[in-house]
Amino acid sequence: MATLQNIRNKGPLLVIVIGVALLAFVLGDLFSSGSLLVGKARDRAFVVNGEVITTQEYSNKITEFEEFQKMISGQSSLDENISLQIREAVYQQMVRDRLLKDQADDLGLVVTKEEINDLVYGQSVSPILQQLPFFVDPQTGIFSRTALVEFLNVINTPNPNPQEQALVDQYKSLWLFIENMIKTQRLEEKYISLLSNSVIVNDLEAKRTFDLSQQNAEIEYVMKSYFTVPDSSVTVTDKEIRDFYNKNKKSFKLEAPIVKISYFTKEIVPSDEDFAAIEQQSHTAFEQLQSAVNPATVVADYSDIPYRDVFMGERLLTPSQLDFARTANISDIYGPVREGDSFQLYKLVDKTVAPDSVYLSMMAVPTSTMVGQDSVITQFVDSIYNSIKNGESFANVANSLNPGSNGGDVGWAREIDLLPFGKEMVDAAFNAPVGEPVRISLPGQQVIFQVEQKTKPVNKFKLAVINMPVLPSEKTSNNIDNELNQFVSKEDIKQNFNQLATEAGYMVIPNMSFSANDFSLGQISGSRQVISWAVNKKEIGAVRKFDLTNLRIVARVDEVIPSGTTPISEVADIIRTQLINKKKADKIIADLEQQNIASIEDYAEAMNSRVDSVRFVNFTTQNIVGLGYEPVINAVSSFAPLNTVVGPMEGNMGVFVTKVIDRSEGSAEYNDKEQKESLLNNNAYRLQMQALETLKSKLGVEDNRYRFF
Repeated sequence: MATLQNIRNKGPLLVIVIGVALLAFVLGDLFSSGSLLVGKARDRAFVVNGEVITTQEYSNKITEFEEFQKMISGQSSLDENISLQIREAVYQQMVRDRLLKDQADDLGLVVTKEEINDLVYGQSVSPILQQLPFFVDPQTGIFSRTALVEFLNVINTPNPNPQEQALVDQYKSLWLFIENMIKTQRLEEKYISLLSNSVIVNDLEAKRTFDLSQQNAEIEYVMKSYFTVPDSSVTVTDKEIRDFYNKNKKSFKLEAPIVKISYFTKEIVPSDEDFAAIEQQSHTAFEQLQSAVNPATVVADYSDIPYRDVFMGERLLTPSQLDFARTANISDIYGPVREGDSFQLYKLVDKTVAPDSVYLSMMAVPTSTMVGQDSVITQFVDSIYNSIKNGESFANVANSLNPGSNGGDVGWAREIDLLPFGKEMVDAAFNAPVGEPVRISLPGQQVIFQVEQKTKPVNKFKLAVINMPVLPSEKTSNNIDNELNQFVSKEDIKQNFNQLATEAGYMVIPNMSFSANDFSLGQISGSRQVISWAVNKKEIGAVRKFDLTNLRIVARVDEVIPSGTTPISEVADIIRTQLINKKKADKIIADLEQQNIASIEDYAEAMNSRVDSVRFVNFTTQNIVGLGYEPVINAVSSFAPLNTVVGPMEGNMGVFVTKVIDRSEGSAEYNDKEQKESLLNNNAYRLQMQALETLKSKLGVEDNRYRFF
């Protein structure tokens, strides 16, 4: 039964495997009944190969995964960033699953129950099970079949009582999710395998690719970067840009609309009046703290940080707290003083010289689930405690109670680390002799621990800290809102937004482009609503104020570009840069060829550059050191004659002149089978990456989520 807690403890790791987890949770409900077709025509979150996915279907799947995420992580809520990531991942996987199912149905690909059983219980366990953190041995980091079996045993618990039933239901829900993952991944493996095996690698290709991979060259080169040539030295006409655009329209596909927005932000920050109000309260807090018998009550009334009734070493104190604590007498108070956006007071409650940390071994026996069994539990804990008192190794007893406890090892702990267990635990741990077992009762459990080591005594202080943050008052927020409301109501705001905002002292970010499905304006949390409004408003010049938690955004719609083919106006600059670089390359090459240069050193002088070199380059090198992706250098490495100047040649970054000064053969022996398998695996990887985009283009995907979310 400890497996679920293990899952919850590792819940944050789920983000690492979200891509894997989403492979299956959207199986089922692929086809809708005819009676819903009319409704779907009006409610189309997105469409895949003619199949309408409604906003309700999409929302249900998002909710399903969010609830799953919360169940695994033990969290009651998810932050906005995770929720947005889930929403996008859900969309991508729902599209992927429907495209895959369409192909699988046409090809007759299925995953049988026998295959699933083999992937769970057989010798070749599914990679998904091996990757999920709750089936991994925490000591070795390797998949544990024992952990999997324990998990499945919980699901199959015979005649569970009501309390156990809740746990069994949780495990069953989790397992259904995992089983769907396994099924969908297996189906995708079959599809990709079918595609990759349709591409044959013959003997000639395998041997030639191997030979080229073994020819490693050392190359001298000179490069003249395109950045060193002024753009004004070449001319690109509008006709050339249009011709390039018309020829390459497929490269400018726009899956979702683009919206252009000008906007500024206004942070809601405390006013001078807000600071004055909190400062006055801080003096009241000082008076109460000065006379209080129990500082915890005053701290609870005024501070956003709870009182911690423990001694803390110097390393846990802030510089100002430490300076005060070192020189203060008991009951002295520091403050109130303003530090940043808060007022602070410190009272020295006590000080001592004691170990900063203790090294603990611990074991606990739950009591909250054993109603009416107090005497049984007491006798059981007594027997454990007495065994240790009589000389039995604490680690042996702990391991017998829980084989995965690592001897009950807890490690080093400071007082503040033990405070969540209660003040009684703190006092017991720091007062206990080394090597002596201690037994205490805590809410819901009985604990036996043993202090194995203690650090040397150090100065420790107990402080009552009152931290009073200054927050914007409702009056302050209302004043800012009134100011912005007056701004957006100006008669000529639509036409002169940027000018009026600048004159009013706001810093405008002009004409920024966002996809209709972008999560936010830059890094502004919660600003998705601005994009959604702008893309659906579609009224050029529309202005609106948006209220975020501690921020206001005022935005103007500059333009909305519909999905489809990106207009030439939006890509003209990109095309112009490509054509400019092409013409620069032609110009550089023509100028160099007219000079009849023979040596690479003379080329370096003519190109106002220097001779550089790179080693271990062959035809298959993807990333050349210092250059990145430059196919012309790959070609030179394999085919250029030794000690012969080759070039000038057009490259990605600039124009190159090269000379291969050495070429060596690798020592690997050719293995026909291994080489062909390697090429097939490379093909499979490329096909896996490209298949989805090809299917989307062929079968059609229409994304309308921006209209609803």
